[in-house]
Amino acid sequence: MLCAAGNHDDRAALREHLLGEPPSDAPLDHVTHLDGLRVVVVDSTVPGRAHGELPDERLAWLAAQLADPAPDGTVLALHHPPLPSPSRLGTAIRLRDRERLGDVLAGTDVRVVLAGHTHLPSAGTIAGIPVWVGGSPFTTWYGLQPHGEGAVRAPSVSRVDLFDDGGLLVSSVPVGAPHLGALDPARIDELVAQAAQA
Repeated sequence: MLCAAGNHDDRAALREHLLGEPPSDAPLDHVTHLDGLRVVVVDSTVPGRAHGELPDERLAWLAAQLADPAPDGTVLALHHPPLPSPSRLGTAIRLRDRERLGDVLAGTDVRVVLAGHTHLPSAGTIAGIPVWVGGSPFTTWYGLQPHGEGAVRAPSVSRVDLFDDGGLLVSSVPVGAPHLGALDPARIDELVAQAAQA
């Protein structure tokens, strides 16, 4: 199971009850190989705090993992987005010193960085690498109103597609939204055929 610790998680309990490992308060950093694709999870959490950090030893560990490229590249996952935020609250609970992470990632085979934490689906780059901040399965945060920020019940999950040619696509998929209709596979085939003729 691939799992990144969040700021509300207890590392020891997460290891014991979710991953079936001996309890430990050590950072939950790990590498998984899925055929030629490498997935690196680095723990950006600071126990008892909402912001994220990657101290020197964690960055050194990450650099060592990325020293040799994987055949199909690498996906990096961490809880705290290495991006600025349009939200004042998101800025207060950000990943600190994100530039240091960018220095480690520059020139590596990382294809995409995946994060969460802010409940605000968004995209950007770090060291020229795409970053996707997934939404929350509970609420979506917004900071667009002039007199404050708030949340709406608009849960979502993310779908990540990595293509053989090196391309990628990340989609936000709503969860529990009112259902307006669906197309069965046969109808989609019809519409695709019509579009091809146009």
